[in-house]
Amino acid sequence: MENESETGDSDTEGSNSIGAGEDLVGVAVDGKTVRGARRPDGTQVQLLSALRHDTGMVIGQRNVENDKTNEILAFAPLLEPLEIVGTVITADALHAQRKAASFIVESKKAHYIFGVKGNQPRLHNAAVIVGDEIDRDHPEYETCTRGHGRIDRHRVWSAPVPASTEFPHANLYIIVERESSTLNDVRTSIETRYYVTDLTADDADPEHLLRLVRDHWSIESLHWVRDNTFDEDRSQVRTGTLPRILATLRNLAIGIIRYAAPLRVNIAAATRQLARQPDTTLDLLGIPPLLCK
Repeated sequence: MENESETGDSDTEGSNSIGAGEDLVGVAVDGKTVRGARRPDGTQVQLLSALRHDTGMVIGQRNVENDKTNEILAFAPLLEPLEIVGTVITADALHAQRKAASFIVESKKAHYIFGVKGNQPRLHNAAVIVGDEIDRDHPEYETCTRGHGRIDRHRVWSAPVPASTEFPHANLYIIVERESSTLNDVRTSIETRYYVTDLTADDADPEHLLRLVRDHWSIESLHWVRDNTFDEDRSQVRTGTLPRILATLRNLAIGIIRYAAPLRVNIAAATRQLARQPDTTLDLLGIPPLLCK
């Protein structure tokens, strides 16, 4: 899925209409390597997390075995204990697996949006064919964002998934074109990405499908904060489950700050302020200050 992890002020133009899918809540699943936490055999600690798009809070985290592909094996165990009925699980193409799709829809009564790439050739080839047939001059929904020294335009189309793909519960392809330009509107890049979902056109319109796709990268924002504000990648704690426990505490701290302030709050500044005002921190945690005296 395309990276939208940068933060900052921006001006966005798009439709203000409210349609199907406005109430859908996304849950992003993605892995992160704790680069400083090397095991005795030299392998690095990897964690797979689930994060709600709307609150920016981590609702689940699990250790992953050494091989990167084992993220696939950790996917269902991560989601199994979570209450995610009716939510939309978003994940990159690594997790576009038949077992994962069946598990989400049939066992968890949720929905999915997966990135589509070559690891699922039949699904990807069909997406490319469908993408060649859409009317590129007339997107179903479009946004224009100015910020970070550039203009970004996102255009989205949806199209039925052919039954020949044999991908469980797949109903729609989501086709997203991202065009980046300078502030003088000189194009610098354009790319098309494909996604697959069990959602139907009645479940979510193109505007809200695009929102779910783009909001997936809130989990990359979390990873960036852990690395840059909490210096996680330089942590050399490596014994047993300690790396996961410390990552959980960092998630908790970030989640508390985001719960008490807008999602785009400067976490570093908020952390410094709370360090200077411990009573405020205790209040956010629901701990009466007098109990600590």
